[in-house]
Amino acid sequence: MRILHVCESLTGGPASYLEEILPYQIRQFGADNVIVLAPESQRDTIASSIGGVIETYPRSGRDLRSIWALASAIRASIKRYDPDIVHLHSSFAGALGRLIVRASRARARVVYCAHCWAFDRPRQTIGTRLYALLERSLSRYADAIVNISPHEEQVLRRAGIPLDNAKLIVSGIKDLARAPDIRMPPRSGPMRLLFVGRFDAQKGVDLLLREFALLRPGRATLDLAGAKIVDSQDLKMPPDVNLLGWVPRENLPAMFAASDAVVMPSRWEGMPLLAIEALRSGRPLLCSNHGAFPFFIRSGVNGVLMDIDAPGFLDRALTVLENADRAAMNAQARATFAAMFSRERMNRDLIELYHDLVQEPLPLTVVSAMRRDPRALGPMADRGAVEKVLL
Repeated sequence: MRILHVCESLTGGPASYLEEILPYQIRQFGADNVIVLAPESQRDTIASSIGGVIETYPRSGRDLRSIWALASAIRASIKRYDPDIVHLHSSFAGALGRLIVRASRARARVVYCAHCWAFDRPRQTIGTRLYALLERSLSRYADAIVNISPHEEQVLRRAGIPLDNAKLIVSGIKDLARAPDIRMPPRSGPMRLLFVGRFDAQKGVDLLLREFALLRPGRATLDLAGAKIVDSQDLKMPPDVNLLGWVPRENLPAMFAASDAVVMPSRWEGMPLLAIEALRSGRPLLCSNHGAFPFFIRSGVNGVLMDIDAPGFLDRALTVLENADRAAMNAQARATFAAMFSRERMNRDLIELYHDLVQEPLPLTVVSAMRRDPRALGPMADRGAVEKVLL
């Protein structure tokens, strides 16, 4: 089987997602049969050690020239590699790719993963309604739509998008080579908070800085790892806020270990891998009550759900954290990762979906792995098709 992955941009979630699925697919199908199409300027975003075939196109932004270049590159890659599966990542690649495969009458089956639906916003506008209309119109041009959390299924239902071709495959990541230290030695001093991500409206960094400025001096410190990508607004930095810039993904476990909690006040989210990485390191999340977070965070147990529309949300979340059994909360965060976010389960579900679409039998290695450890499928996954394989 030959797979073509198409990304309009790799920055953030798509690159992390590919790093989790590409090695597995290369082992299953061979390095020459797994191709990634991505912007030339972001080629180094994917670790060179992963392998596979990398095709690039010139991208200067979301302008007409770049969109045309992407469309041309998709057509050329389909013609050159004749893939069995075209896996489209995020909205721009999803829209262009579906139309191009349809127009080219290629034999490839189309898998589309939005990674975060563009119309999944707290407040609906003309723009979000247009996005929903576009996705509703294009949904029939995908052989499968992959939702990465149960929240995304709810989003599609509300938008009137049929779920006939939808598949729930919850995101997962590789476990750490060494189990994290989840103990919390007694100490005094401010609470150490960490934010990682884009300094954009979606991630709510403006809300976080506003709330942090209201805290009693000396109560907490805040490390911000990331930078602006979409928004151009200037952000005012209160005292005790440290700007770290973008950090390599491999540095995150050490940063989590040095923090007391990870803050994610997002206005909307699909299934952020950063949240899974924090749980994997045994660190609780202080996160918004929007998006996928309520499906796996229980306040006071493995994190705190914050009502980001109510002023004082950070103060209240810190109060919960300060009064909690911190070691127990860390242990519950780690347990949530182990129970719900297995990379092996995610990869097996994807491979099963690919083979289902092209009507080929699953490789014996995949079936054998399912028989050995059906529990790794996870409680959030759609197990129906897998159970048929195991019967």
